[in-house]
Amino acid sequence: MKLTYVTSLISTLALTIVRAEDDQAILSALRSAEIIPNILPVFDPSTDLQVTYVNRAMNFGTEYFPFKNETDNLPTFNYEADSDDFYTLALIDPDAPSRANPFRSQVRHWLSVNIPGKNVAAGNSTGTPYLAPRPFPGCGRKRFVYVLAKQQSNMPNLSVPAARPNFNIADFAKANNMEIIGANYFQVEAQPGATCTIPGAATSTTSTTANGYKTTSTTTTPNVYKTTSTTTTTSDYYGVTEKVVTVSKCRN
Repeated sequence: MKLTYVTSLISTLALTIVRAEDDQAILSALRSAEIIPNILPVFDPSTDLQVTYVNRAMNFGTEYFPFKNETDNLPTFNYEADSDDFYTLALIDPDAPSRANPFRSQVRHWLSVNIPGKNVAAGNSTGTPYLAPRPFPGCGRKRFVYVLAKQQSNMPNLSVPAARPNFNIADFAKANNMEIIGANYFQVEAQPGATCTIPGAATSTTSTTANGYKTTSTTTTPNVYKTTSTTTTTSDYYGVTEKVVTVSKCRN
């Protein structure tokens, strides 16, 4: 009986040591990639977040090739979870549009909350469906980070900003009392280009013509000017819209 207890204790200690070494390896990999502390705070990686694209496992910096359609669809996930708990998974781009000039960072490429246990398909995308990673020509090598957080409870009324860019996953987790418990990341390489530019997704133009009025204290003279207002709305790949209004006037 005593021998069995000692053997069990030794096995438990061995597993604890192995787990501690695994945790340190995860944190070390995230530090080396400057994900900790620039993107995520130091956290306790209580699970190994395993991610697989096109039958290739992600291992902290694995390179995938969007132009070969490797990241077109959501990958598969595996992690330790309690079926009675709820989790959040996110994919963020901290190098948007480039690591040298990340003025759109962080872009929320995907966010799913209220995932029961490991049933990722049953989560709520919060209006942030998966946006496939796409490196733009001239933007160099980029990191994309998957983050796993444990929720305190189911959160049916959770609020998420409509805009994908300039998100902060650490602030989001903290504001909603979530505990970050896992992370993994991959890299993509952009094709060569002279400059790093976010491509447009859609452009629309509308024109409005109206007759203006010239008014004095005693006299109103109608139809003196015809005013044409042209509004051009441009939406880039991240969904950021910009409006340019051009107004011209001429006499009738």
